[in-house]
Amino acid sequence: MKLPIAIPTLLFPLALLGCAAQGKGSEAAAPSSKPADAGEKGDEADAEDKIRKAQRELDYAKVDLDLAKLSTAAESREADQSVVEATQKLEAIRKDRDNFKNTETPQKVAEKQLDIDRSTQFMDEAKQELDELEGMYKKEEFASLTKELVLSRGKKKLEFAKRGLELAKKNQEQLTAFDLPKKQLELDQSVERAEKALAEATAKKEKGAIEGSLRQKKAEHHLDDAQRGLEKAQKKAAKPEAPKPEAPKA
Repeated sequence: MKLPIAIPTLLFPLALLGCAAQGKGSEAAAPSSKPADAGEKGDEADAEDKIRKAQRELDYAKVDLDLAKLSTAAESREADQSVVEATQKLEAIRKDRDNFKNTETPQKVAEKQLDIDRSTQFMDEAKQELDELEGMYKKEEFASLTKELVLSRGKKKLEFAKRGLELAKKNQEQLTAFDLPKKQLELDQSVERAEKALAEATAKKEKGAIEGSLRQKKAEHHLDDAQRGLEKAQKKAAKPEAPKPEAPKA
């Protein structure tokens, strides 16, 4: 019987096929380590990228904080200057009003009263002179032309004195009833506008101080968040890698 001799002959090719299959299996398992290495490098690159972004965010936050401080300081100086100017303007207008009320008004009224007194005195003197002339010409004999000329001059002088007195009185009335009250009202309104301007400047200063403080706090919080973000990215990148599982043995 030749069958027992043929069995070993058939088993040999099967053994060769098994070895070949085992070799291919080991070859297929070996390249699997390459994708793992590529993944690790990708993780490292991603971590570095996150650190760079966090660092940039921190740098931006520092600049934002510096800008917020500079802006707040500039706005504060401008607001202070506005308040100072408004205060000075109010003080100047108040001085003008007080001077007009306490000095200029009494002085103008006194000047007009002096004009009235002078006109009154001039009128009285002119009337007295005319009365003397008329009395004199009644007692003595003078030429009619001379008499009429002298008396006419005296009458005109008295007439002008009366008209001057009336004009002085009207000027005083114009001054006390219209000119002075009008100027007083204008000065009072100027004071009110200056007070309002000072109040607005003060309110704007206070509002700007609050807004500037808020803006600076937001910038500080942004800086703190950016600092924590950078530290978090650095800690995450510095974590030790977990041990790799060993490949199963064939």
